[in-house]
Amino acid sequence: MIRKLLFIFLIPAICFGQNPNYSEDIAPILYGKCLQCHYDGGIAPLTLETYASVVYNAGMVQNVTSTGEMPPWPADTLFQNYANENILSMNEISTIMDWITNGVPIGDTSLLPPMPIFGNSSQLGVPDLELQMPTYASTATSNSDDYVCFSIPTGLLQNRRIKAIEVIPGNLQTVHHVLVSVDPFPNSSIVTTADCMGPQGDMLYSYAPGALPLTYPENTNNSFGVVLPANSSVSFAMHYPEGSLGQLDSTKVRFYFYPQTTVIREISYDFLINEGLFGGPFYLPPNQITEITGSFGPTNQDYSFMSVFPHMHLLGKDMVIYAVTPLNDTIKLIKINKWDFEWQYSYFFEKFIKIPAGSIIYAKGNYDNTVSPSNPIPVTVQSGFNTQDEMFIGGFQYLPYQLGDENISIDNGLISSNFNDVATISSSRDLFKIINTLGQSAHPKLNTPLFYIYDDGTVEKRIVIE
Repeated sequence: MIRKLLFIFLIPAICFGQNPNYSEDIAPILYGKCLQCHYDGGIAPLTLETYASVVYNAGMVQNVTSTGEMPPWPADTLFQNYANENILSMNEISTIMDWITNGVPIGDTSLLPPMPIFGNSSQLGVPDLELQMPTYASTATSNSDDYVCFSIPTGLLQNRRIKAIEVIPGNLQTVHHVLVSVDPFPNSSIVTTADCMGPQGDMLYSYAPGALPLTYPENTNNSFGVVLPANSSVSFAMHYPEGSLGQLDSTKVRFYFYPQTTVIREISYDFLINEGLFGGPFYLPPNQITEITGSFGPTNQDYSFMSVFPHMHLLGKDMVIYAVTPLNDTIKLIKINKWDFEWQYSYFFEKFIKIPAGSIIYAKGNYDNTVSPSNPIPVTVQSGFNTQDEMFIGGFQYLPYQLGDENISIDNGLISSNFNDVATISSSRDLFKIINTLGQSAHPKLNTPLFYIYDDGTVEKRIVIE
């Protein structure tokens, strides 16, 4: 009689004797740089929360990280660095490649970092003012996005000084980005504007999945912020991506104010580069790539720059903005080698950047109005506010320079998520995959150690001995 003995080793890890492994090397990268979009209920179409899901999507992960497509961070960090950069270092990319090449070992799961928690709760506590847009159903289709603006009265009876701003998306799977600005035409009731790119007034904050709340710098000698005027309205410029038709959203923006007695150094926001909107329009002929340039200056005094907000529409190809001082020194501000309308940010410098008096800010951008899948029949496009128009904008947050500003850190020190303890093994789980000691897919086999991977990320090592 033949007897078969089944040995099951309940283990928290697969150890192939190779580095790196998932628990110690890969999970920390994914938790910190990817999960803010790729979690259950997030904006991304797939999740990367478990070892099983990462292994299943390993080919995709390898491709988008090696090419730099993910995580999305359009700014060229070899040109300038920014606070809270969401990028992968060359070492992190190499670690991911090595892990996949070596058979995706899981490692010791007791060494996994805490799993981030993502949701629509505040990171800053109870706000002083909360504005909420009315419940709205996205009109995006299977091949077109939805852009809509809501202007909401603040109800403030006196000016208030903003210390921090936070966007709480009402539908994490639907809200792609939010541009928050002060409406130059306030109303006593909510005004909804379809096909609205926004903003037309002073922009306060831009939100995209994973974005941190904006907390203005503050140190012993300085409190920085902006004034939200009495009787003002705040505009939410909302972007809902294709495929979200009918999805409901009711996003909130939360404001945190300084005490009324606080003296702040007020930060201005202006579109210093603003070609075609308030002067003569520019035109983009069909079937060609067109370069647009702009400039501002010379500046009439020394300034401290806090952030830069580059903006183009659907035909944007690339963009660079820099300043040239009276001594002919170049100050690099922003460079985007591959413009992606889907991912727009305000980029906050690591520290305030001094722009000396007499400097000129230059901007150059290219627009691709040639035939493409998204532009099958090119026509002449001109500058304007609508989605089908184009823009060439460089927005800046800045204030008059004071000695030592260039040493003040703008990084607010916040983390992008809250954390809890690592989840325990689920009592309800399904078998995801069987692999051998080389990380290759396998079928049950006698006298061979195999690893059974479950959809909750747990692993069993089994040997069936005849």
